[in-house]
Amino acid sequence: MPPTVRDHVRRRDRACVFTRLGIPHLCLGRLELDHVRASGGLGLKSPSTPDNLVLLCPQAHLEKTLHGRRWRPVLLAWIERAERDAD
Repeated sequence: MPPTVRDHVRRRDRACVFTRLGIPHLCLGRLELDHVRASGGLGLKSPSTPDNLVLLCPQAHLEKTLHGRRWRPVLLAWIERAERDAD
């Protein structure tokens, strides 16, 4: 992932996005860049672009992974809103 993409997402999100959205969870550990959209197949990677990445703590990452159908739309809406507000 290009450093410019990583830096952009870190500046945009600034903290665990679950925390920023008020989603209850135990926010501990190092923040990670996480791909929101599923890869679409075993061994495939989804795009490492700002419109597909969020900053999450490990617990939020696990929750998104286990319950992606619930959280992906919420996270994609966050990205769209945050990107629009940054313009």
